[in-house]
Amino acid sequence: MEHLPPSDWSAAAVAQCYPDLYADVTDLFLAVDPWSYLDDVLTSRDPEASVAAYEQIVTGEWDGDL
Repeated sequence: MEHLPPSDWSAAAVAQCYPDLYADVTDLFLAVDPWSYLDDVLTSRDPEASVAAYEQIVTGEWDGDL
């Protein structure tokens, strides 16, 4: 297995170099319930931005825009 330097903050490097941190972050993201954000999306002053943010939470894909 290739050893990744600790300065690399990719998911693979964090998982290898900081397994406890990786486990904590993974647990946190697994605990996020996208449905809990739906009220915020529906009552937002900027519905397009809210829908984009909600879609990114649900799909896990980041397009770089919010």
